[in-house]
Amino acid sequence: MSFRGIMTYYRTIRLADTDAAGVVYFAAALSICHEAYEASLEQSYINMRTFFSDPNVAIPIVYGEIKFFAPLYSGDQLEINLFPKQLTDSEFEIKYELVKVAPNAEKVALAQTRHVCIHPNPRRRSPLPDLMVQWLDHCATPEAVDI
Repeated sequence: MSFRGIMTYYRTIRLADTDAAGVVYFAAALSICHEAYEASLEQSYINMRTFFSDPNVAIPIVYGEIKFFAPLYSGDQLEINLFPKQLTDSEFEIKYELVKVAPNAEKVALAQTRHVCIHPNPRRRSPLPDLMVQWLDHCATPEAVDI
């Protein structure tokens, strides 16, 4: 696994990512997208342990989808491009473009997750923490990815 810049994450598909037919299934692909999101946060020097253990902040995923254009198999090399965007003071989305890099670059899937910041008790929306807003600002891109 490696990371180029803040927006692209590289990963090899492992056997554990596949189903009995040897193909990556949707839940594993979304998990890989989440892995890319976490790597992007870490690359921005966000301490995952302290950031996500804050008792006053939770940022659950409230929506997720993925659309496949070609199958992925164990051993395939992936490039995952992230396109985060702040939607409101308490909500953001990340669009992901999954590209199989060998033997030639081929877009194999598009995914999207939507995240909402809440205060865990009483489970009401709250503004995104400054670190998250900084990450979103840093990742802002004019590129649009439709899913």
